[in-house]
Amino acid sequence: MTKHTEPFNNAGGSSEKFDCIVVGAGHNGLATALVLAREGRRVLVLEKNNFVGGMGGTREILKGCRNEVGASCLFPLSAEIKHYFDFESHGVELIPLPVMAVNLVGADGRPFVIYKNPLRLSFNLLKTFGLSGMLGFIRMLKFCQYPARVLDRFTARKAPRKLEDLIAEAETPEQRKHLELAFNGSAMDILDKFFPDPVKHRELRASMAFAAVQATYKGPYSPGSGLCLIYTMAQEGSEGLMQRVKGGIGRLSDCLAQQIDALGSEVRLKQNVVKILVENNCAVGVELKNGHRIYADTVISNLDKQATFNRLLEDHSLATAEQQKVDAFSHRGAFVHMLFKLKGLPTYSAHLDKLNSITGAHFGGAMVLDPEQLQQSYESCLRGELPDHIPLAFQIPTVVDSSLAPAGQHIASAYGFYFPCEAEKAKRGKLRDQMAEKIIDHICVHMPDFRSLIVDQAIFSSDHFAVMQGVTNGDWTHGLLHPDQMIGERCLIDGTGHTTPVAGLYLCGASCHPGPGVTFLPGYNCAHEIIAAAAIADATTSTVPVPAARAA
Repeated sequence: MTKHTEPFNNAGGSSEKFDCIVVGAGHNGLATALVLAREGRRVLVLEKNNFVGGMGGTREILKGCRNEVGASCLFPLSAEIKHYFDFESHGVELIPLPVMAVNLVGADGRPFVIYKNPLRLSFNLLKTFGLSGMLGFIRMLKFCQYPARVLDRFTARKAPRKLEDLIAEAETPEQRKHLELAFNGSAMDILDKFFPDPVKHRELRASMAFAAVQATYKGPYSPGSGLCLIYTMAQEGSEGLMQRVKGGIGRLSDCLAQQIDALGSEVRLKQNVVKILVENNCAVGVELKNGHRIYADTVISNLDKQATFNRLLEDHSLATAEQQKVDAFSHRGAFVHMLFKLKGLPTYSAHLDKLNSITGAHFGGAMVLDPEQLQQSYESCLRGELPDHIPLAFQIPTVVDSSLAPAGQHIASAYGFYFPCEAEKAKRGKLRDQMAEKIIDHICVHMPDFRSLIVDQAIFSSDHFAVMQGVTNGDWTHGLLHPDQMIGERCLIDGTGHTTPVAGLYLCGASCHPGPGVTFLPGYNCAHEIIAAAAIADATTSTVPVPAARAA
């Protein structure tokens, strides 16, 4: 597969012209490009890094390892997306996870083991948390079903509508109340209904509270945090199971790039786009850092709204209301992401010894806090302070895929929250390093030998994500999962998902509905919106004008 891995320089001086240019080779940008290429468009994808996939990419960070900085697991894909891209027939191998997660809280907490098999999961809930815990979990899942349908996370080729309109159109007062709680209430408003006992249901409350805040800048008692819980628990039929991609999640993007190339379109690496070119309020191409200009009928940005309009379109003014909408989007990266190379597999503590004998129990999960403590950590972050306690998501993917590290070694990763990302910039480096030590300390509560097994490590804060991936404030969600910027509010033009106020310019990334996660839906939907708009334009220009007198 041919990719330019050096800055492209058109020595002859003649301009290049494509049907479509996609800025950013993240998985959504590649999805858009592949759909358009299959429809006969000549597409050029430009990526500033030397790898594809963006925050869903895989590359060597720690020597001899295949590392993921960003997404690491494949969550539910819509049936249409699975059928259209058909990754497995293009060489991608998916690895099932019999144990999808092990969630732990406190040095004396009971492990919450999330099995793939629903019967085994139910039995484990009953055995660990009693009948009330098992029934509470089942009832919580049922509660989430209706608002998840309204959230419409998995529907392809459908423009989203505003949340307030969807709530207002609920058929009964009870349904409206249900949606108000789900979308505008706090996570704990919901969880208290199903897990009311802080002792009996401790681990369930802590696990679900953590699930509700990872893609937000909120605590579990903050209004609006319930929406992220619904988003997290939404499922696509029987596809609501977490899987690993053999060789790392970047294999999905590699697969798309290979198909784009085979269709005669291009993916060029190390091509830093610094400007989207606009003439008469219409996007006509891009300019690279080296000054080279490339033109196209359609330009598609895989960046978030502020990165697109305030950086790449810095010289082009939007109408005041349009600019205010762009600037109103909240972007915060309140996390530290760590990668580890280990000389062996860590062992669970004596308290958790039974996990050492469960196949797959070392794969990963979360090390969480009681909801009250989680809220306190968020409030410390708000004050610009490092929290005393760090909740984290962790993973040791070599448990299921040994190809990711040298023989006999393992890799691990951890996302720690809440990093004080709005602290004074000069202090954030020191805070990051302090938080890294707190993350390792927390892991050692449950895996005491973890620190002694570390051969190498890397630390990334949101500041690194901002530089590496070009995301505003290091926000990997491209717009936090808050009620005022979800579904229809994620769009710039009502009734469309990806159209922008600049003609010929579209957005295809996670800043569009349905938001973050490796779902490919924003990219897929964007391409179809472009195709539909072109069909309408062709039909309009081919229609014979009706004389005014006859029309009257």
